[in-house]
Amino acid sequence: DLERDRLTVAALETRVNLLTREASSADAPGRRSALVAERVRTLAELERMRTQVADGVKAISDIEDEARREGVPPGWLR
Repeated sequence: DLERDRLTVAALETRVNLLTREASSADAPGRRSALVAERVRTLAELERMRTQVADGVKAISDIEDEARREGVPPGWLR
């Protein structure tokens, strides 16, 4: 799940960059406002996914710490 979330973050970052370029070069005000609105939604989703990735990293770290405290051999966690 964590790797999938990281890929999603990368895709969203690419999408934000594309929307930023398109919005800055759009001639029609209606098109520009639509692109800006989509960019805002994408930025919100990007922030949510970044939080999800950080939570996933912390969860894995917590599991590793707990296993270490319980004496689980390191190879078993891989």
